[in-house]
Amino acid sequence: NALLLAGRRINIRDEDADYPALILANYILGSGLNSRLFARIRGQEGLSYGVGSSFSVTPTEDNASFQAYAISAPENTPKVEASFRDEMAKVLKEGFTDAEIAAAKESWIQAQQVSRAQDRELVGRIAGQVHYGRTMAWDAQLQQKVEALTAQQILQAMRRHFDVSAM
Repeated sequence: NALLLAGRRINIRDEDADYPALILANYILGSGLNSRLFARIRGQEGLSYGVGSSFSVTPTEDNASFQAYAISAPENTPKVEASFRDEMAKVLKEGFTDAEIAAAKESWIQAQQVSRAQDRELVGRIAGQVHYGRTMAWDAQLQQKVEALTAQQILQAMRRHFDVSAM
């Protein structure tokens, strides 16, 4: 049973000052086995076969989206939803630890480097940049912005754009 836990439209572009913080927040929340949602809902509570989140932005529109998902047995759905809401509320109240942020930065940057080393992904990236009038310098600037993020900046961006009650 697949379940879309939450979906939320966010009115920003990838040039918005909050964009780097939301990328890293999503990475910590729902990207991979070390993510907050996976660790709690799958690892700690055993409620889901797989859980994660995604954050996507269309460069030319103020139309980003944050989505969280889980795959679980139907009888676990209410518990999965409750755990998701609880974890999101906790993150929006307390933020992430410095250790989580440091590990996420390192992992995200490494993933970007691997992506640029794959011919198919590199060609797609360059084609997208040409389409939007950008160069690889745009990616380098984004990486610098992600590297410079503080826990407070990430928390403030999440509080501005993520509303659990509206998801």
